[in-house]
Amino acid sequence: MLNLRKTRILSARAGIVAFILSIGFALPASALVLAAGTRIPVVLRQTISTATARPGDHITGEVAQNITVNGAVAVPKGSRIEGRVVSVTPSGRLSGIAKLDFTMTELMPAGGQPIAIATSHYARTGKTHTKHEVELIGGGAALGALVGQAAGRHTKATLEGTAAGAAAGTAAAAATGKLDFQVPAGRVVTFRLRKAARVS
Repeated sequence: MLNLRKTRILSARAGIVAFILSIGFALPASALVLAAGTRIPVVLRQTISTATARPGDHITGEVAQNITVNGAVAVPKGSRIEGRVVSVTPSGRLSGIAKLDFTMTELMPAGGQPIAIATSHYARTGKTHTKHEVELIGGGAALGALVGQAAGRHTKATLEGTAAGAAAGTAAAAATGKLDFQVPAGRVVTFRLRKAARVS
């Protein structure tokens, strides 16, 4: 009697499982998890410049290629992705190095719901001013020396010409010395997930 009852219970459970599977209530195919470290190549939709960007600025892009999990496409190519500028420092004229840091914060798989994500950062530092200004100021000084020599043919004229040329070179460096940079629209930047994200 006891064995018969157990058999009936097991049979009933098997029937319930079969019914659930038959109506599609098994684990949904869309319940895919992107593991931490997953690479997400992003095509930027707008240009980001250290001259104009501000912390908190909104960034948009699209996923550059299908992202798969166990052979299934979890995030289709072209899916929208958004992020923000974390920090930015514009270049000064004679000092100050341009810096830019941004990250992605939300993924929207085509046909799915927005997913909060945490990714690695794109961080870049611009060129230093030293060489740029030395070339401009030094070039101006050299030109001034030549002018001074042509005008006076003696040391005092050369020194005066050098000083005048250096001043002109400094002015040119101040006028053209900003060394901002930009990440152009259409550039592909690859990020990595910092923690797993479930795609639904």
